Amino acid sequence: MVSLQTVRNALPPFRNEKVVIKERQGTNDIIKEILKTHELYTTDYDRIYQYFDTGDIYDTSRNIWEFLKYNLRYNAESDGEQSVKSPSAILHPGEHIDCKHYSLFIGGVLDAIKRNEGDDWSWCYRFVSYYPGDDVGHVFVVVNDNNQEIWIDPVLTNFDQHKKYVYHIDKEPMSLVRISGIGTDQAPAPDVTVNKDVAWASFLMAVNSNMFSIKQLLKENPTITNGALRNYCTGKNFDYNQLLRFINS
Repeated sequence: MVSLQTVRNALPPFRNEKVVIKERQGTNDIIKEILKTHELYTTDYDRIYQYFDTGDIYDTSRNIWEFLKYNLRYNAESDGEQSVKSPSAILHPGEHIDCKHYSLFIGGVLDAIKRNEGDDWSWCYRFVSYYPGDDVGHVFVVVNDNNQEIWIDPVLTNFDQHKKYVYHIDKEPMSLVRISGIGTDQAPAPDVTVNKDVAWASFLMAVNSNMFSIKQLLKENPTITNGALRNYCTGKNFDYNQLLRFINS
């Protein structure tokens, strides 16, 4: 098993990178922040995934579980101070580590393996409730390999231990490649409301006038017209035959 110090040394220096979710946090807040934090530190996990990847997903999952189980001490955060952390913060001495931090590290490593190696398995964050009527109160990571689930939860005593729950929510982040030089603190794009009928009429006008040679493109590539565009028109109740007339005119 790789040493804790080796992995720390491969990561950016610790800068106390953690975010308190909310003083009064709910399930949706926690899920949202976990997924957001997962995306934020993808490049960090690209630096360390090789230390855990064996080429066999079961052994790889065990490697990650053992690394966290035997190197980090579980210490659940209070309800009033729920946080998410960078990998450097998770591995920093003295940090409180709970199921969110375990899961972020596991998910970060697994996603880096898939993103860089293209392995044929899937994984997700699983948020669970163990008691009827309760909101979800625990999260761990599940790998699906040929319809066989591997549970990675360092909170539990054993690797791939299946503790029964009454309710769960699975969330699989989009695998992203962050472009170097684009900051993570940019303002979010504003919400835009589009009138679909006006947009469709504008598209038809562009086709009919062969703007940017779009009519020629569609005429020479019938798989686009008869596939994606047909399905889109059907789903939006647009007049597909009118589009064909403009393409073939």
